[in-house]
Amino acid sequence: MADEFDELEGLNEEVNLANRGEGLTKQTLNVIFLLDCSYSMEGSRLGQLNNAMPGVLDTMKEIGEDEGVNVSLRVISFSDRPKWEYGSVEQGEDVNNIVWNDLHPIGGTDTASAIYEACKSLKKSYLGARALHPVVILITDGGSNEPDKTLAAIEELKKKLAGNTGKEKVTRIAIGVEDYYEPELNAFASVGKIVHADGVENENVPLVFKIDKAEDLKKYINCVAASSMYSSITGAADTEGTTVELDDDVNAPADDDWVD
Repeated sequence: MADEFDELEGLNEEVNLANRGEGLTKQTLNVIFLLDCSYSMEGSRLGQLNNAMPGVLDTMKEIGEDEGVNVSLRVISFSDRPKWEYGSVEQGEDVNNIVWNDLHPIGGTDTASAIYEACKSLKKSYLGARALHPVVILITDGGSNEPDKTLAAIEELKKKLAGNTGKEKVTRIAIGVEDYYEPELNAFASVGKIVHADGVENENVPLVFKIDKAEDLKKYINCVAASSMYSSITGAADTEGTTVELDDDVNAPADDDWVD
């Protein structure tokens, strides 16, 4: 009887390991970056973004490995039109397979088209059977060419995956670099919680991060990417909303700066 019990216990352990292990049993975390590469990003802004992304990808790889999830990445750059840099509408790219290629400045700021491209990919059949709460991160340095079209695209994004529940199912984070346009950032972002390094918490605020110096971009992207991923993996994004935890040298806006 003891032998049968030991055999059954061993089988259960193997099943549990399989559920957390390699292959199709893993859950998938879909992350989409929308990256402004218009002419206004030329110079230090785009340079700092290109410098930051390899480290951000390393952070994402580490989290996927540590937490036993597949991290599926889509990157859409946008100027006069959107461009799929990594992944596609139908399929994200395994973050472990990505080697960052620098973006180059060109054209204007058609933010709306990039958001609509992201919307196309947010279907359950494209995200995967065991997909976690997806994350969309917008990085831009100014207002879009067509604000009304952008706001309409944002409303479409908010509806994705929600069905008839009325509850938003996609985490949206906005990072504004230097000459950011606050109304669009606030409209784009999900409402969540920001935890400062000193323990102070701001609840029910837009997940918007405004950067006055482009060289701080790397720290912000790392913080928001890691925090939003953990919120999705733990299920907090679905039940409590996304929490972004800030490091000592990363600051969020004061409370009144979140107001339009």
